Order: sequence, then C-alpha cells, then structure tokens
Amino acid sequence: MELDPSLADRSRCRMNATATSNYIGEAMRNAATLAPPSLADNPTLLAWNLFVMTAATCLGTMMAGKQARRLWAFRHIDHPTHPVSIYRIIVFLAGCAIASRGAAEAISLWSWSSGDVATVERVAEMKRYFDPASIACGFIWMGLHMLAEPMIEHQLRKTPLPVDMWSRWPQLRRPALVLVVSLLMAGAAVGLR
Repeated sequence: MELDPSLADRSRCRMNATATSNYIGEAMRNAATLAPPSLADNPTLLAWNLFVMTAATCLGTMMAGKQARRLWAFRHIDHPTHPVSIYRIIVFLAGCAIASRGAAEAISLWSWSSGDVATVERVAEMKRYFDPASIACGFIWMGLHMLAEPMIEHQLRKTPLPVDMWSRWPQLRRPALVLVVSLLMAGAAVGLR
C-alpha cells in the first residue's frame, strides 16, 4: 500500500513545524528568564537600564525626602504660598515623579530573572499602577511651576543673593556614591547571569 505523496509531505511539514515551534518556544522561555525580550540580546543595554533606573529611584527618593523634611521643619515659618515653599513642593514632586517611575522600571528589571512567571506578572501589573502616579506627580509639578513662575522670579529679582555653587560640591558626594554603587550592581547583575 502506497501513501499519497501529498499526504506524506503534509505530515513531514507538520512535524517540522512542531519541532520548530518547540525550539522557538524553548528559546523564548530561556531568554525570558534572563531579560525582557527587548533587552535579551543586548546585555549592555540591560545593564544601562538597570543602572539608570536604580540610580533614578535612589536619587529621586533622596531629593523628595530632603524636600519633605525641609517642608516639615519650616512649616511654622514658611506659608504654603511662600516662594520658598512653592519651590520645595515643586522639587518634592519632581523627586517623587522620578523616584516612582524609576522604581517601577527598576523593580520590573530586577525581578525579571526570577524565572517565576507569577512574580513577573504581578510586577508588570504593579508597574501599571506606578506609571500614572509618576506622571501625575510630573503634571502637578509642571502645573505648579507654570502657575508660580512669575511670583518666584519676581521674588528672586527683588534681592538677588549671590549664587556660590562651587562651595556646594561636597554635597554631591552621596549622590555620586549612589551612582557608582548602582553602576556596580547593574554590571554585576548582568555579568553574573
């Protein structure tokens, strides 16, 4: 009994398609455990994203925390509509926007290598809640800046104080250390995968 040649060809095609699908599926599962698909083939880009997002989280949190402490410490002296208070609120909101956006992406990138699909899905869902909050902080920060800009500029022009930024360089030691540590962590995470 002889098989129809077209039937034999179709059977071989199906077996090849199944083998190819299995191979592609296995490759995707292996890549998914190492990095998100957009970063799977580029470890340098993955390390750069880990570094930038981790540093943004830390530096944004430091800035927002510093401004929150100052707002609280001077709450009895500075009126909420005083230019100094407005400036602090603007910087606080900018720090919150950067920290929350960086945190959402950093958590997503750092948790990707867990190999646990449920964790990756939970983190992706959490990121969808963080992103609108980050953008909301940014919108409020920009709106407040636009509303208060004429008043702040007017106050700054009244009695201008000399700006001596060079004496403040030592204040950048801690943020620079955060950058170095973030870079080392990102490099080690990608290098050890």
